[in-house]
Amino acid sequence: MTPQAQRIFFEAEAQAEWFIGILRMVMSTSLAVVLFVTVWFTGLPESEALESQLVYAAMTMASYFALGLVIIFVIRTGQFRAWMAWPSALIDCVFILLGSWLSLSNMGLSGQFVAAFPTIWLIPVVLACGALRFNPALLACMSLVLVAGFAAILTIPFLATEAEARAGLIFLFGWPPNFVRIVMISLAAMVLVFASMRIRALLRRSIDEAEARGQLTRFLPSELNDQLSARGIEAMREGHQQRMAILFVDIRGFTSMAENMSAPDLSAFLGRYRARISKSADATGGIVDKFVGDGAMVVFDDSHSDAATCAVAFANDLLEHINDVRLGIGIHLGEVFVGVVGDEGRLEYTVLGDAVNVAARLETATKTQGVTLLISDAVMKGLENVGAGWQAFPSLVLPGRQETISAWGMTAAAADDTSALQ
Repeated sequence: MTPQAQRIFFEAEAQAEWFIGILRMVMSTSLAVVLFVTVWFTGLPESEALESQLVYAAMTMASYFALGLVIIFVIRTGQFRAWMAWPSALIDCVFILLGSWLSLSNMGLSGQFVAAFPTIWLIPVVLACGALRFNPALLACMSLVLVAGFAAILTIPFLATEAEARAGLIFLFGWPPNFVRIVMISLAAMVLVFASMRIRALLRRSIDEAEARGQLTRFLPSELNDQLSARGIEAMREGHQQRMAILFVDIRGFTSMAENMSAPDLSAFLGRYRARISKSADATGGIVDKFVGDGAMVVFDDSHSDAATCAVAFANDLLEHINDVRLGIGIHLGEVFVGVVGDEGRLEYTVLGDAVNVAARLETATKTQGVTLLISDAVMKGLENVGAGWQAFPSLVLPGRQETISAWGMTAAAADDTSALQ
């Protein structure tokens, strides 16, 4: 199962447990009110066993209400874990079986009369709640426990006198228990309706995410597909801060060069040029963020503190293979915002921040400084092997910025024709 699928299922399980916790509180409260009102208006036969039965019912409802409250508190405080669904579900089964056993024992009835007790009517409700958890193994375990427990209850012997049994059974099929049964059926129906809504909502969410992912992958670099699967579209929309090396590359004199080329030749040239950039990025761990005309922006993740080395390696590889046009390359290293921007019609992966602006201006400054490659001091300090041939620019003024920057430049020879890329 992919990380995204695990995340979706976990969220669904947490929401299901939250709903079941609410349902426990509603159910225990509703049953208490129904039982109190019906007994108040219809009266209770003189029977010590029936009085004890009401006490057991009240204790069960109070405990069930408390269980729902605990589950909601755990979820609200962010302490819920997937494994907690198992004890939560099995406790429901234990409540039913234990309540039925106590009721039968209290009234001295045989286990064969268990179906007469409203408590056993909770089984459809509990199984419907189990279906909300989207865990077939858990639902199968609940079913096994309930079936085995029900079979065990059937073995309870008959202990009451005939008169006591008759009085108890008459009450169990009177108005108070029958009202409780009606409530049970209503609750089971409500849970099944909610389960249907949840399944439909999950299906809709999966469809929407698949459509959004398909839209996003039109613009998202393929290297980030794993991140999309792990974090999800919404998380990528929110974005995050990340340290990256930003590289801009541009062809010098491209406008005049394009004027002397036919449209098909220009298209073929740009295709080969961009393919070379992509190949160099793949070889050095870079991600091509975007192409703009004859320019490109390539980013390098610095989570392993090697972004500077990888970015300079990319520049050297590109200059080695594209030696028949003049290039300008600028590289800077710093914190940036990484995320997805745009509406549903146009989602675009982007990297934003001052580090991007500095890298772009370093590329522009290669024109005025007469070098092919300009890197900031932050990139120089991040290089594993500095090498020779660097020219220092201790107080470089970048276009559009008042503050100077410390930078390092390197020159590469370039021919004037484009035969190597044609």
